[in-house]
Amino acid sequence: MALAGVVLIALLVFVLPGFVVSWVAGAKSPAALAAALPVTFGIVGLSSWLWGEAGARFGWLTFSVSLIFTVAAAAVWRWAFARRVMRRGDVSWRRALWPGDDRAGSIADPYWIIPAAGAVAGAWMIISDRLSWLVRLPHGVGNIVQGWDSQWHANLVRYIMDEGVASATRMGELQNMESRADLLYPSGFHAATALFAQAAGIEPIPAVNIASTVVPGVALPISMACLCFTVLRSRGLTAQIAAALAAIAIYVAPPLLWISDYVGMWPYLAATCMVGSVIWLLCRVPGHRALAFPAALAFVGVLSTHPSAVTYVALPVALYWLTSLMIRPERSRLTDTLWLAVPALAGTVLFLPQALAGTEQAEEVSGWATPEDARITDPWNAVVTMDTRHVSEFFPVLPEHSATTLLWLAGFGALVALLWRGQIWAVLFYAFSAAAAVNAMSPFDGWWGETLAIVGNLHYNTAHRLVLPVAILTVAGAAIGVAAMVRLVCLAPVAARRGSASWIRASVIASVVVAVVTASATAGWVRERASDGARAAYSAARVGDRMVDDDDLRAFDWLATQSAAWEGYTMGDPADGHSWMYAYNGVPTISRHYMWPVGGRGSNTDVLYWGTDMLGSGVRATRAGDTSAMTTENLVDRAAKDLNVKFFIASPEPFWWIQYPNYGQIKGLWTSPGVTPVYRQGETVIFALNEQFTDAELRAMRADGLAHGSDDLPELEPVGTSSGVTAAAQ
Repeated sequence: MALAGVVLIALLVFVLPGFVVSWVAGAKSPAALAAALPVTFGIVGLSSWLWGEAGARFGWLTFSVSLIFTVAAAAVWRWAFARRVMRRGDVSWRRALWPGDDRAGSIADPYWIIPAAGAVAGAWMIISDRLSWLVRLPHGVGNIVQGWDSQWHANLVRYIMDEGVASATRMGELQNMESRADLLYPSGFHAATALFAQAAGIEPIPAVNIASTVVPGVALPISMACLCFTVLRSRGLTAQIAAALAAIAIYVAPPLLWISDYVGMWPYLAATCMVGSVIWLLCRVPGHRALAFPAALAFVGVLSTHPSAVTYVALPVALYWLTSLMIRPERSRLTDTLWLAVPALAGTVLFLPQALAGTEQAEEVSGWATPEDARITDPWNAVVTMDTRHVSEFFPVLPEHSATTLLWLAGFGALVALLWRGQIWAVLFYAFSAAAAVNAMSPFDGWWGETLAIVGNLHYNTAHRLVLPVAILTVAGAAIGVAAMVRLVCLAPVAARRGSASWIRASVIASVVVAVVTASATAGWVRERASDGARAAYSAARVGDRMVDDDDLRAFDWLATQSAAWEGYTMGDPADGHSWMYAYNGVPTISRHYMWPVGGRGSNTDVLYWGTDMLGSGVRATRAGDTSAMTTENLVDRAAKDLNVKFFIASPEPFWWIQYPNYGQIKGLWTSPGVTPVYRQGETVIFALNEQFTDAELRAMRADGLAHGSDDLPELEPVGTSSGVTAAAQ
């Protein structure tokens, strides 16, 4: 299938379910489209957890059941509002189902056209650029990202597709193959990606590559547009122009799209890209109560994608309530507060069982640290200018790349929101977010530092994550500032003062024309300023062969042709990248992440990892002259048997430069009497466990490997082991 067709399927899978549910629940079409993606992820997150608890496979069948149930619940919710309107004496079914002004906020209301144009342009820039870079990289859409979490993301999608387990509370079954120790890992992004892969008929690695482009590419421009409406608490022309400009200009913020992708934090990025839409939905509920249903699901969608993003929703909504809604209520302070709380509490309750399952991991998350943050000498400058971890590597600090202009525009936009619209919540949220990011690098003393640390701990206490709302609000503020300038240049205040229809019409037409020109210039400016750095950051983890090279891929391909590889497991050093094989062609491996599984000292995994060179060596004699004990299997042999390991693969080097290679495997496998090398490509070598095969099978595998391009292997020597075969010492 052509790439354009695959991307279209991705858009339908990620957007259509949420749009249908939101529209049925009572949202007008523009609002339903803005809510669509986070609502889809909310349905996926709840569905994957519920079916996982029920012991049923998660896939299109079970998801479809969940979707039908959700649509029915949305219809009941809408019917409840219709009945309420009818009791007031309005017998019009149309007005009952769409209470209030039919046209306001609907597709017939032109307020959405300018923001939608900006969102489409922004999404096109992000998606088209990234996909055009991707197809030119090694292996195209099947490119293996040589990053830390990338392997886990791809393997998790494979696991969901193969095993049907997508519940966030059951991820220990994937990561901890032996111990099955509990692990909560947000799986909404992966479950939705698995559905997309199944619908498009593609493998997990291409699916993850495309999804990690399409999801933020669609979500972020829409989110920026929604955020501008909320910051100004208006959907007038100034807010519309700002929404369009912000959707385009967000391309320029280095920490958001580009560095987040480079470090592989795709679910976190996806959740962050949705928060503007969810904030807007929640803040609109007091005035448009039918939106409570999709708002609750959208909140769950953010939490299911990555729970850390809860602070990026809860804090601004709380500040909006305190500094805006309580001062200028939609209806009354009490009812507004209740209706603002309803979807937030509903979403929290729906996600609470999953959150409780992960409370024991809180200390692990809060203890994370990033050495690069400690080397920044001026944290405030780094945060305000968005020059945190890795940014200067790809976006050098040059005069043409200076953030000064953007910051001045953002400052002007903040003044517009404060002095013209009376909205201060965004400024307060910006200040808090910036302080939290600074605190992660240089902790403050006293209660203030401790308070900021509570929030920071939810985000692994790393500045390159905590700076993301700073980047979002900076670009939104700058867009508001430019939009206000456009309206000033087009004499909007004069037209409003005169009150003449002709003056107002002329000002509006002039504003739209200038806005189009400004948006075009903005698109050119952000591309000129950021595209080189963006491409470098996007490509950096996708080129080279740091962890997986062509030799590895050829070895993976050959091993997949061996039936025994599918009947047991392949083991190696988790840190050397060999477990990409599971995502690549489905061959089951013991490890599924560069990170070590939970098991502890003495587990079979631990014994086999450290004692590989003892395979087939028997047990040391306990008495002089007693040679019978030498033929007895040792702990390492029993561990291999218990784990049903049939192959070892050695593919040095480890991921981090501070890690020592496991020479017990790299060197010891060549001298161990319990294994036989059967395939070799450069430094990548596959060894078969002798206990699992006959001599004839081992020789046949070696011959097959040589026939399929294996490098030369050492001659075999019969030494009387159980298989009668071992490798000659090398």
